[in-house]
Amino acid sequence: MDQSVPRDPTQLLADPPVDDHALLEFELRWDGLDAAPARVAAGLRLFVITRDPLDWISGRGHAWATVNANDDTFELVVYVTLEAVRRAIADGTDLATAVGRYGEAAVRAGAAAEHVLISGAQPALAAAGRAPRLLHALDDPGSLGTPAVRTAARGWEPLGLGAVQDLVQEAFGPVDLDRSTVRLDPVEPPDARCAACRGERFGFPADLETARPLLCSPHRAAARTVATARIARARESNPVGWRALGKASARINDLPEPGGLPLPTRSSRAPGRNDPCPCGSGRKYKRCCGA
Repeated sequence: MDQSVPRDPTQLLADPPVDDHALLEFELRWDGLDAAPARVAAGLRLFVITRDPLDWISGRGHAWATVNANDDTFELVVYVTLEAVRRAIADGTDLATAVGRYGEAAVRAGAAAEHVLISGAQPALAAAGRAPRLLHALDDPGSLGTPAVRTAARGWEPLGLGAVQDLVQEAFGPVDLDRSTVRLDPVEPPDARCAACRGERFGFPADLETARPLLCSPHRAAARTVATARIARARESNPVGWRALGKASARINDLPEPGGLPLPTRSSRAPGRNDPCPCGSGRKYKRCCGA
């Protein structure tokens, strides 16, 4: 079989990776949309995931949506569990309808508050209970029609840090983790054995951490400085979300999970100053993450 041709999506859903966190991306297209839904739908990416890495959250549900927006990009990302899609198909629903309802709910909600999505403010507002979540009207009757659906890649792919960050953002608000490529400044004298001296760039965090022991001494120190600064900024931006990100990242990589404190749980509202901190420290919010 020509591996460059996407396999039938129904076959892919029937044959997922075993015991892995994986995702399968679908492209959804509706014809004849009005202007605002069409603009939002153009940035839609829908993923079916084999396992939810945040499944310790009570009442978690089976589908989540968030938006990533800045000056250069706009993505409306939706994640749906494989179990939910399979269950719908087993009940007689066709694939396009089974996944289309999630995409439509997110597109309609996004179009109704397009300015909030484009500004990038929606995830923080939703996590604080000041704006509805993007799948809040999932059970409302659809009006966009059944979309054309196809897989966007050749098959299942590992669920990575980007997807985990999306899911954490939907649950706890944005975590300002800079994952842009790292290029370390030149040093003198250069070392031909050092990848940074040769001008190579490193993905963050995994590639930089893997390469760091093999770099020359000045570049090892520079790499540590970059990593420390980025992690500190991420932790300070959202302590509860950062802790959830660490827990979920450990799960998808089969690493020991952070222990010692209760797991963060999502609340439908922002904690009050005198409420227990949701990070699980046992202290009041005003004395902990809300300080």
